[in-house]
Amino acid sequence: MGDPIGDVPRGYVVHRVADTWLVLDAAHAPRLVQLRLADPAEREALFARAPLRGRGRVPSVPLGPDTALVLRRYRHGGLLGPLTRGLFLGPGRALAELRVTAAAEAVSAPVPHVLCVVVWPVIGPFWSALIGTREIPDAADLAVALGQAPAARDCIALARRAGHAVGRLHAAGIQHRDLQLRNIMVGRGATPGLVVIDLDRAVSHAAGLLPEQRAQNLGRLARSVVKCGLWGERVGPRALAAFVSAYLAGDRALRGQLRRRLGREQTKLPLYRMTYRFRRLATAERAASPLRSA
Repeated sequence: MGDPIGDVPRGYVVHRVADTWLVLDAAHAPRLVQLRLADPAEREALFARAPLRGRGRVPSVPLGPDTALVLRRYRHGGLLGPLTRGLFLGPGRALAELRVTAAAEAVSAPVPHVLCVVVWPVIGPFWSALIGTREIPDAADLAVALGQAPAARDCIALARRAGHAVGRLHAAGIQHRDLQLRNIMVGRGATPGLVVIDLDRAVSHAAGLLPEQRAQNLGRLARSVVKCGLWGERVGPRALAAFVSAYLAGDRALRGQLRRRLGREQTKLPLYRMTYRFRRLATAERAASPLRSA
């Protein structure tokens, strides 16, 4: 088998154990090697006892007194997800996320630091992979943080911080393919920053993002506010204005470029709000139905 990895970002080293390839943060490589992530039995044991988050189990492994590793397996979503599960054509998807994240991190965009990527062949051209990032202590996703905010001013402050974080990500030329509230983590306590996670399928544009790409990302984020049931009571016009102001960071030219395009995205929201209102009502009715307890 030839080298399927290719060049890796500065600060990473490549290890090969049998048919498994590991790309490791050089500073943490000795401790990462001790986790034996190339051993299928060790990987399964780690994931078997981990809590469920999103599409699967997500282990958290301490690497030192101030660093913990969060592991995520690559899985397909959508209708074909249950069939294809964690099989991908080649190892490129995980390696692409590493490179995009490293490029964003190099210009101080608010993204998680990748500590390791592990890829291995399964059958024929199909590979599986996992990625490990530095854990944000005491963090919650933005949907949870907004839902738990004690007052309107706290929601506005969170919206402002989110606008600043997303603005920095876009200024770095990173197009997130799934920009939503669940993919923005809010550190609490001693780690109050915001980090945009899950850069799987994200694209780094060296020439910068086009206004259309920015608007599509922002429109998806707005729809996730509706989907989470936070529009109106938690996220209203003042929070939206705070987000936009922080996102633009005083760039009047960008404001003009986005105005018309964001207007098109905004036209999608009424139907989206109606759809999710009916879904929530139907879910509430099913939950209250006496037939469910019969």
